[in-house]
Amino acid sequence: MAKKSLIVSTCGTSLLTNGASGELGGVLRRTANDREGELAPEDKKTLDARMAECGQRLERSSLEEARNLSAELNGLLGFYEGQPSRGREDEQIFVHTDTYQGERTAEMLRAWGVAQGMVASTLRVGSLNTKRLEDFHEGMGHLVEWCQETLPGYRETGYRVIFNLVGGFKTLQGFMQTLGMFFADESVYVFEGERKLLRIPRLPVALDAGAREVMRRRADLFRRLAWTTLPQASCADLPETLIYTLGDLCELSPWGKLVWGSFRRELYGETILPAPSPKIRLTKKFLKSAEDCETEERRHINERLDDLARFLEEGINPDRLSLQPLQTNAAPPATHEFYLWSNKDAGRAFGHYEAGVFVVDELGSDLE
Repeated sequence: MAKKSLIVSTCGTSLLTNGASGELGGVLRRTANDREGELAPEDKKTLDARMAECGQRLERSSLEEARNLSAELNGLLGFYEGQPSRGREDEQIFVHTDTYQGERTAEMLRAWGVAQGMVASTLRVGSLNTKRLEDFHEGMGHLVEWCQETLPGYRETGYRVIFNLVGGFKTLQGFMQTLGMFFADESVYVFEGERKLLRIPRLPVALDAGAREVMRRRADLFRRLAWTTLPQASCADLPETLIYTLGDLCELSPWGKLVWGSFRRELYGETILPAPSPKIRLTKKFLKSAEDCETEERRHINERLDDLARFLEEGINPDRLSLQPLQTNAAPPATHEFYLWSNKDAGRAFGHYEAGVFVVDELGSDLE
């Protein structure tokens, strides 16, 4: 039985710009990076009329005409050899910028996919536009985080992950090709004006030994940079390609997030690392109880300790952590529990607060 595929398509605005010239073309180019609230009323009126026209034309189009109207659909239909019915067991995600044109174009493509019997959705990536370099840098970071949090789960459940990179602006396509080396089984292109698909399989990526050594040696720093900014002075010994400086603060660059995310999986599976925050203390009993954990369980523990650090310092309590008071007094001195993993015996960690520090007392399973 063939594997299901998740098709991640980068979206541009070819559906709007194809055939647009003169004054209309000028409005499309001038407002390409504008969000809805930034548009002048006359410009929005012009864009809305163009979008209605293009949407209706796409609805009426044959499959061959759809390939001419949209670069994204040219790639998608090329992948399915002109038969969209082959994609009814797959999932489609149209990744788009946070601009008005990008959002509306992606929605029209999603609606077309649904009309073909496909499961389709859109993904809006904040700050993903070319108005300012700082915006695009931030948008790339959001895209890396989404890939890290979402795509491994699809692959683990048997999906093939395909990047359809025919649409979208060139800088985005180039960055997505780099991400594809880590997260996609295959990336596909179509040469402009042609129908033949160019397929690029996933290539093995080996992280540079120097980068691995730095990340292992400064794991404490990288763990915190994964979710917060730090004083620039504390990042002075890190490679420039892995960090991005914002005045007196630094954060992981998109490339830094990518390589740390890749290396972190290996590192977190080796052992229980030291507490990632001064607001956390790991007891000897907890560490002893974790000695027999398997690789994947150690990975979960380190990830949840990162979440716990973020909660204690920023107040963010994600569902995967779910720190909450115990309903019974079954594990004294522990007064709270948080999730570690949900498979097998539903792993939990138990702890209590002590002078502003959360003490992780022991590892166990769900308490009845």
